[in-house]
Amino acid sequence: MRASRKSRIRRERNAFFALLGLALVALLLPLPYMTVTASPNAIPVFDLVDRNRDGYIDRREASAVPGLAASFDKMDRDGDGRLDRVEYARW
Repeated sequence: MRASRKSRIRRERNAFFALLGLALVALLLPLPYMTVTASPNAIPVFDLVDRNRDGYIDRREASAVPGLAASFDKMDRDGDGRLDRVEYARW
């Protein structure tokens, strides 16, 4: 009788953890989709715009982002023809 009780408790515990795991997966699964589609007007991350990974965004890279090329001169505060992270963050 004692063995069957331990067995039943073990099955219930395993079922509980399985249900808990499924609930966690169900909650976390849509996160990447929600993050990407949360705001269609969101400003792209600096690292995605900086295609050549030199730490700056030049005019060619800015032309790939709608609206960035039009305001490039206004954003380029030091006038060096490229945007650093601080200048880009102010956009």
